[in-house]
Amino acid sequence: MNTTTLKCFQMVYEEKSISRAARRLYITPQGLSRSIRQLEEELDAPLFLRTVRGMEPTESGRFLYEKSGRIIRELEEIEKGLRQLKLRRERLRIGCANGVLNLLPLSVILAFGRLHPELTLEWREYPNGQVKEKLLHSELEYGFIIGDWEEETVRTERVTGCRLCLLVYEGHPLYEKEEVALDCLQGEKLLLMNEDFRLYHDVTGMCAVRGFTPDIIAKTADGAGLYRLCSQKVGLAVAPEFFRDEFKMEGVRAIPFRESFLWEVHGACRRETAGYENIRLFDRYLKEQTGL
Repeated sequence: MNTTTLKCFQMVYEEKSISRAARRLYITPQGLSRSIRQLEEELDAPLFLRTVRGMEPTESGRFLYEKSGRIIRELEEIEKGLRQLKLRRERLRIGCANGVLNLLPLSVILAFGRLHPELTLEWREYPNGQVKEKLLHSELEYGFIIGDWEEETVRTERVTGCRLCLLVYEGHPLYEKEEVALDCLQGEKLLLMNEDFRLYHDVTGMCAVRGFTPDIIAKTADGAGLYRLCSQKVGLAVAPEFFRDEFKMEGVRAIPFRESFLWEVHGACRRETAGYENIRLFDRYLKEQTGL
């Protein structure tokens, strides 16, 4: 019994006709009839009565139809799992949330590929939410995400991080401060990364806890855009501390928050695949590189 045969059975059951089911399945009626006969022989039970009104299901046929949906899902899971077992020594697909490579250099990931030429290493950047979605749907073996993730099917571990800072332009009353409080954002014109970034949701969420809604006048998908707008005195920007190294910071200061808000990168994989050799190798390599 396999998923193809069961799907053929389901189609005949629903259409009550070999010919109509065959057209929908794009196979010949003879081939479909043969599949049904083989399934009946395998189960040692008649599934249909062949009448002038068409294919009428027997009691066994009705019972199998009720169970077939679950059986197909389980067989597909088995097939997918076996494919993954085959590929676990051959491939490692890594997804990086936007911004991760500012703290975790791409050279670190590529060096792992050079150390293990037996693996096909693939990597790509996505919005934070897409990395999570692709991990859950087995489209990635490993992901680097911003912030921790409370998902019972996933194992996460902090890899690196930095503080969040407020970018303040010269001439603003906060420019000379050594640190600022989150409450200082109330009433200020604020610049943020857009909703595809975890930073946006963290900042708006923290402000909501403090009882106010930030006045966000611009959202961008480009860190350089935050710096440029701030340097043009359009508004203040919340950004990770690594901005100090990314930009010249001419006429702009990155002032840490008093509350020590953090921007953290976590490595994530599904718990059921954490023991696979490709992931264990990558985990061990990351620990050696980061000292964790």
